[in-house]
Amino acid sequence: MEIIINERTDDHMSHDAINASVTMWDVLQGGVLVGVYHRESDALAYKQLLESGELETLTHAKAALL
Repeated sequence: MEIIINERTDDHMSHDAINASVTMWDVLQGGVLVGVYHRESDALAYKQLLESGELETLTHAKAALL
């Protein structure tokens, strides 16, 4: 599944965030928003985690404990 990182545009941010010059990065997986980060490096790290499959492994391990 394709994972894309986009810088959030002003038309998708609050006026307060725009006035504060906040930069946000959206992480989309298969066209669905799965994460929002203030730093591009964090968004890239999350993308790598999704692509590696480690997140799914962690989720299944946690579910097995419950």
